[in-house]
Amino acid sequence: MAATLNARRSSGRWREPLPERAAPDPYAAWPALGAVVGRNRFGEHIAARQWYATPAVCEPDAQTLALLHRSRSAGKPYRATHAANPAKWLFLDTEATGFIGGGGTLAFLIGLAWWDSGGMQIEQLFMRDPSEEYSILSEVARRLRERPVLVTFNGKSFDWPLLVNRFQMTRVIDVPTLNAHLDFLHPAREIWKLQIGCVKLGHLEKHVLGAESLGWSRREDIDSALIPGIYFDYLCGRPHRLEGVFRHNRMDLRGLAALSGRILQLLSTNHAATSNDERQALESYGLARFFGKRGQHSVARRHCECALDAGLPSGIAAQARQELARFVKRELRQQKVPRAK
Repeated sequence: MAATLNARRSSGRWREPLPERAAPDPYAAWPALGAVVGRNRFGEHIAARQWYATPAVCEPDAQTLALLHRSRSAGKPYRATHAANPAKWLFLDTEATGFIGGGGTLAFLIGLAWWDSGGMQIEQLFMRDPSEEYSILSEVARRLRERPVLVTFNGKSFDWPLLVNRFQMTRVIDVPTLNAHLDFLHPAREIWKLQIGCVKLGHLEKHVLGAESLGWSRREDIDSALIPGIYFDYLCGRPHRLEGVFRHNRMDLRGLAALSGRILQLLSTNHAATSNDERQALESYGLARFFGKRGQHSVARRHCECALDAGLPSGIAAQARQELARFVKRELRQQKVPRAK
């Protein structure tokens, strides 16, 4: 203990010593999860790793990524060379002790994933009690140094601000620097909100991606609202539902990867409705709104025209015709040649 305290003093950043674990871990199912005890200079944690052949690796193009980044990151630096390389992507999803954030909320399970060997490698970092938080945060920082393009679903509003707060509160682990942060909630909401209403990841998997084609099912998935309580039960020695939390986190990561591929495919191919199908029409109209908000008025006009031709519901069609007029006006304004002085 004395050596540990001296090391903390010599670092120039003093923090109170973390409490020792009060009792052995009561959970006997770690091997079934592919989990082992990980160790670093901050102590121990649980690390579970699994590899999946699906979803397939996506190949983004720089122009599409620039559009995605433009949606929520105006004025922030963007390194397209890193973001265009999927080998630099790190998918992230957290399970926390609360849903609001703040100083008392902990990310007790941090799921990370990256493309590897033609499939997806998932690593889940779990703290058996709050004393192991520094250890899992250190591992997250190490992974982000290797893959500095963060990919999330609602991570700009919740997951990443929560982790930044936890990094800052350690006072010994610097907040990792991101080359880019791609959050696929926002384009998903713009493209499919009118079509399916709810744009939770599970609903997108079912109604957009096609649950039967993903290779996994959420029929036995747990309600995310129950997850904090399951962790508190674990801390009290009742770990019987913890495996479901790990499974939920893995499905979120795989669903995020599949959704990112679907969105990138739509945006890069300029897909548009080609038949009298209301679902395709609504998707094309969502794409029109996506491109229109990012100044791509010519592309937005084409998608809006295709949506109207394919047959939008009457109430939405009236709104689409108004937006089409705006897209045409702004497209002409963009094409207007400046007058010579």
